Amino acid sequence: MQYLFFDTECANCFGGKAKIYSFGYLITDEKFNIISPPQDLLINPDAKFDPYVKKNILVYDRAFLKTMPKFNERYKAIKKLMTAKETVCIGYGIDNDVRFLSDDCKRYCLPLIKAKIYDVQKLISITENKPARKLDVEFTERFGESEERAHRSDVDAVRTMMIAKQICERKNKTPMQIYELMNKKAE
Repeated sequence: MQYLFFDTECANCFGGKAKIYSFGYLITDEKFNIISPPQDLLINPDAKFDPYVKKNILVYDRAFLKTMPKFNERYKAIKKLMTAKETVCIGYGIDNDVRFLSDDCKRYCLPLIKAKIYDVQKLISITENKPARKLDVEFTERFGESEERAHRSDVDAVRTMMIAKQICERKNKTPMQIYELMNKKAE
């Protein structure tokens, strides 16, 4: 079993269909040993950037992003990562990431990516009996300030992994053991 920790960022995530400009990830084994180091697959969103995204989220030069492959050219690589045998995908606040991926698959008439995806934000809510906050807030509270900005997908994938690892170490369980307990509680 391996875990693909991932995050996405979009050019225009407010209203309408999202257009992804980065898919960040890293892969670990069940003990959180890194198998594949953090990477950020950059994507030409082929869309205008929302003013909020330009001001508060975007960490890459827009002209540089225009030189990157479009989502339909990155699709096979992303799908291969997310659906690899014995791979479980884990994100933070995954509802948006799943919607963003779905929006771009539909935009390019590609099959939806069907993967096992779990949410660290929900893991926090269940294991700590408190509502989880935004990733940067949770990370800062647990590990102190980071020099790197939030909203860089590869960095946020690492932060997600670090929070999951901390929770699992405290509970002395793997992520899958905790998610199985969560599923039993939901039944």
